[in-house]
Amino acid sequence: MVAVVTCPRHPEVETALRCNRCDSPICPRCSVLSPVGMKCKDCAKSLRSPIYVVKPGQFARAGAAALVGGVVMGNVWGLVLLPFSFGFFSIFLGVGLGVAFTRLLEVTTGNKRGPVVIGLAVAGIAVAWGVHLYYVPLRLGLYGLVALGVGIYWAYQRLR
Repeated sequence: MVAVVTCPRHPEVETALRCNRCDSPICPRCSVLSPVGMKCKDCAKSLRSPIYVVKPGQFARAGAAALVGGVVMGNVWGLVLLPFSFGFFSIFLGVGLGVAFTRLLEVTTGNKRGPVVIGLAVAGIAVAWGVHLYYVPLRLGLYGLVALGVGIYWAYQRLR
């Protein structure tokens, strides 16, 4: 027989549910679903993987790397790879941008992942596209949106 107790956070609620980690009683409002069962809010806070936690120093380094990398790759795109910005080749250019920014941010953050790192990669790729527009008229630069989209998609898939 299951013992019914009250929730420590909500004394008016009776529950038979217990935290999978600390075995304290929890009600449905206090419970957090984890891959191994229900946990209380205190135990669920410690579930965040350190691979998704970017420290301020790492964020600053990664932001600077994304900005500088965007300027450098945008100049390379405009000066050397401009013929590959049109048609089918723009897909390969986008994959190259995605790979380059993924690797750049992996090195500067110590292989971190998650939305913060993805945002920095997207910003860096967008800076590269913006710098590349300096070398071509805007109507031709719109062809680079294919490379921009493929690069962002590639970086997202690798850094999520």
